[in-house]
Amino acid sequence: MTSKARTQSRARSGGKSASRSKAPPAARTSPRTSEPARSAPATPEALVAARPSRAERSVAEERARRVDDVCAAWAAIVAERMAADQAFAESYELYHGRSPDLRSLFAWDALHHAEAHLALVNSTIARHLSDDGRADPRRILADLRWERRKLAAVYAVNAFVAVLNQMGPTKAKWLEMQEFDPRIAVLALAHQTLHYALESLRVEAPADLTEAILKSSQDESVWAVQHRDELTRLASAASAAAVFFQQVGATELVTAEEVASLYATRARARA
Repeated sequence: MTSKARTQSRARSGGKSASRSKAPPAARTSPRTSEPARSAPATPEALVAARPSRAERSVAEERARRVDDVCAAWAAIVAERMAADQAFAESYELYHGRSPDLRSLFAWDALHHAEAHLALVNSTIARHLSDDGRADPRRILADLRWERRKLAAVYAVNAFVAVLNQMGPTKAKWLEMQEFDPRIAVLALAHQTLHYALESLRVEAPADLTEAILKSSQDESVWAVQHRDELTRLASAASAAAVFFQQVGATELVTAEEVASLYATRARARA
């Protein structure tokens, strides 16, 4: 190769290398450059409290109180419904195994009371249930208490009507009897009926319940008027019932007016 040819060859090769050096470098991808760019951390707009505020605690406490009230009301309703059903079952068994004597009267009376109480609980609950089964248990419980008060008034007045029919202004007719007389069953039945009245008011019966009945029957207010007709007998019985409830420490039905009013309310509802 001549010197001229070598010179031209070097010029061509130099031009190619110059063109290669002037070309922009090829983009190289790497794992780092393929990741998206990370944004800057967000700046909090407001402080977040670590504990609830006083207002939030008040709302939570009020919500918890309502939940407790509703649960306690349902628990009381269920307990009363189960107790009424159990008492009716026991009275039913007792009545069917009764003795053929005067004790059958008391067994029948106990069965009637248990059945009436169960019917009262069922009807009160059913009165508040909607078509889909929803109800406010607090209203049911309040209504149950109201119904029990009326029932207690009825029991007490009816018991004292029977007792006063066997008494005078000074003493009971049976105190002069030397031998047993069937009229003594009136006092015993009244004793049992007044037990029902105290159960309805959730008042524990005293040990000397019969003595309380006799003292109430001899109160001056009971014999302030002569027992000429049914109205005066009912008024006297209401007075005796109020005195009786006062003696046993009840906080309700302690006035003749309240007893008579609830008795009349119950009578109108039955009519």
